[in-house]
Amino acid sequence: MVEKVKILCVGIGGYATIYLKSLLKNQRDDFEIVGMVEIFPERCECYRELKALGVPLFGTMEEFYQKYSADLAIITTPIHLHKPQILCALKNGSNVMCEKPLSGVSADEQEINAQIRQSGKFVIIGYQWSYSKAINALKSDIINGLYGSPEFLKSLVLWPRAEDYFTRGSGWAGRLLSPEGEIINDSVVNNATAHFLHNMLYVTGKERDMSSEVISVECDLSRTNKIENFDTAAVRFTLDNGARGLFLASHATETATDPIFEYRFSKGTVTYDATKKEIIGKTLDGNQYNYGNPFYDANEKIYEAIKASKSGNYVPVCGVSTAAAQVRCVEKIQKHNIHNIKQKFILRQGNQIYADGLDTLLLSCYNDEKLLREYPQYLEMID
Repeated sequence: MVEKVKILCVGIGGYATIYLKSLLKNQRDDFEIVGMVEIFPERCECYRELKALGVPLFGTMEEFYQKYSADLAIITTPIHLHKPQILCALKNGSNVMCEKPLSGVSADEQEINAQIRQSGKFVIIGYQWSYSKAINALKSDIINGLYGSPEFLKSLVLWPRAEDYFTRGSGWAGRLLSPEGEIINDSVVNNATAHFLHNMLYVTGKERDMSSEVISVECDLSRTNKIENFDTAAVRFTLDNGARGLFLASHATETATDPIFEYRFSKGTVTYDATKKEIIGKTLDGNQYNYGNPFYDANEKIYEAIKASKSGNYVPVCGVSTAAAQVRCVEKIQKHNIHNIKQKFILRQGNQIYADGLDTLLLSCYNDEKLLREYPQYLEMID
């Protein structure tokens, strides 16, 4: 058993700041940060503290592994870097906790799984809800038949993003391809709100570490910001278990709505409202179950990875194959046309650009269980 888990942090800016603040605040005897890989360290909030602790900086993972070893690599980098960096970590004897999504290409699942088998290490994909006690208690009850079979699932997230969100880092945000031609498919459904699309597949998976598969989609995709990909999506889908679903997400609304969902089953309904911060299940026989707040233990995946790196023989609840279902869904979504919002409907508030009335339309989609195309107002807004 490993006494102290040696951690390599690959990417220390952006979302990695949340991980690092937690690790630096909760320094314990069972782990230590032994290296950081970052090409823009001076832009990173935690860089000076890591440097003061004597953590060495490297431009690439290969440079780190030439001198040191790590039990766990925490990867928080652009989507198209996930696969090569996961493989590099595995080949050098490190377990991996990689931020979502798995990658931009679902076929990467096979190569990564082959390297997992060869290395004997594990890979966690960081959909934090998949590691929350609330979600896994709910999933356990679903698997055990408490709510019956899934019939209809819907979820909505409206998270407005300012212009600098799309120009951050090395310029990969909102891009379909990297300058080298690698598939990124960065979008509202494959990055910030990917957690909530994935969760619909995860909780309806037949086993603890399985997701349902999306077999067909209908989509309304649009962009308000000046990006390659879309910043708003209304997705109607069918799962391999026969259930239907509706996923609504946007970065281009005037107002925000934190995640809400309603999952309907043959024997009950499960709902979540981020303002109340609790998942409530109700069965047809009148019983009610409170699963709590899925955001409560948002950093649990980090500490689970540390614990698993100490003990070995670990099967993640959200590993490579579990996460690949969301990537396959995104690939289906990306086959649909992206519509531009007409200029006359685009408004600005400070450094945020938004489509006038889009938030109201998306909330109507959620309540009425329709796509955007079913509203004349939306058809007037798009080219």
